[in-house]
Amino acid sequence: MTPQEAAVEGLAEVEALNALLAELSADDWGKATASAGWTVRDVVAHLAGQHVESARPWTIPGKLRRARRRFPGRTALEAHNALQLLEYGDRTPGELRALLVRFGPKAVRARKRAPGFIRRRSFARLFPEEHLPDLRFAYLFDVLSNRDTWLHRLEIARATGRTFTTGEHDRGIVAQVLRDLAGTWAGPSLTLTLTGANGGTWALGAGEPVAVVRAGALDYLWHLSGRDGRPAVDIDGEPAVAAAVLGARVEF
Repeated sequence: MTPQEAAVEGLAEVEALNALLAELSADDWGKATASAGWTVRDVVAHLAGQHVESARPWTIPGKLRRARRRFPGRTALEAHNALQLLEYGDRTPGELRALLVRFGPKAVRARKRAPGFIRRRSFARLFPEEHLPDLRFAYLFDVLSNRDTWLHRLEIARATGRTFTTGEHDRGIVAQVLRDLAGTWAGPSLTLTLTGANGGTWALGAGEPVAVVRAGALDYLWHLSGRDGRPAVDIDGEPAVAAAVLGARVEF
């Protein structure tokens, strides 16, 4: 994926997120989400912090140092998330929405403008506990940032009972998740078909497939992220592939 393609995807995702937040009632903001201990408001505070920082990347090293001092004993990512809640968790829903309207597009454009020498560098030193298929900043900017926002938007929609609206960019995010899954797949060879507006068909593993597996795209990506809930899976072929399909995880 090129930075330009990632930016198109990112702008569409920010627009979809802001449209969803505009629909929420006052009661929706206090509802529990699938992120343990987080309400909808907490999730949006995290997203606001992410986008403000991405739009102002020079602030990130200092925030990571502050997070480690403020929350010792946590991983760098956990401490960073906790600091975002500390900084933005007391904002009103209107203030959080305004931050995302203002900084969401700026964050996407800032990631797009990141120079090549930064994109090629590893971010492993910043988040040493994370195990990812690609540790370059390019992967963080072009893949994980959009994916994280997308999953949290799905999380907010499910927590509040709102419609998860999809478009062409959602298909690209789903496809990238499946590329990561295929790249780390160690299970038996199979054909995975994800149904729904964002679905498609992917080959996992080398060699002749021993089964065709079908699942809903949103439910299966939700499961891959480690959220609670076992997706309905239909298997045509070797039943034993279910363990690999349901045991797989992809970083979001």
